Amino acid sequence: MDTSGYRSDGAGLAVAVVNAVFDPAVDDNDALDDALRRYHFSLNRVSSRDRAGLRMWAGHLHEVFAAEDATEAARILNQLLDAVTTHPYITEHDTQGLHLHYAPPEASTLHRVQASTALGMANLVCDYGKTRFGVCRAVGCECVYVDVSRNAQRRFCSDACANRTNVAAFRARARSTPVHT
Repeated sequence: MDTSGYRSDGAGLAVAVVNAVFDPAVDDNDALDDALRRYHFSLNRVSSRDRAGLRMWAGHLHEVFAAEDATEAARILNQLLDAVTTHPYITEHDTQGLHLHYAPPEASTLHRVQASTALGMANLVCDYGKTRFGVCRAVGCECVYVDVSRNAQRRFCSDACANRTNVAAFRARARSTPVHT
């Protein structure tokens, strides 16, 4: 699956922002900076107010990822879309070619992230329902993922969580299997 089908990768930005806040293994300031840098946001424009707002926004986005079904995800996204003013425009910069931005360049980082992530997740829900995203199934992990594989079978945020879960399940099966001597 082509990730550009997720429309300017607002869904990828949503994953990065949520995981920056919800991953206990990382410092959320550093992780937020990494996420913003990866999605071409200028860090010199990020205020402490933006950071606080991004943490709160990550919580709202997490609710979308945790929704039971597409209808619930759409309901939550409609609330988020209602709270975010968008001003879509086509732009071309760096080497990205023509693409959409959902907030003007002079808007705050928080506003631009909110607009991009809300619309990116809305497009994802409209195009694929709830089959392509979720919260990691590993015990104790609250990180999220967007599945870009062909078969839409992803259930973990990372290979590390998948491996840890599979090893634990294997060991549990081995303990419950009677030993024949």
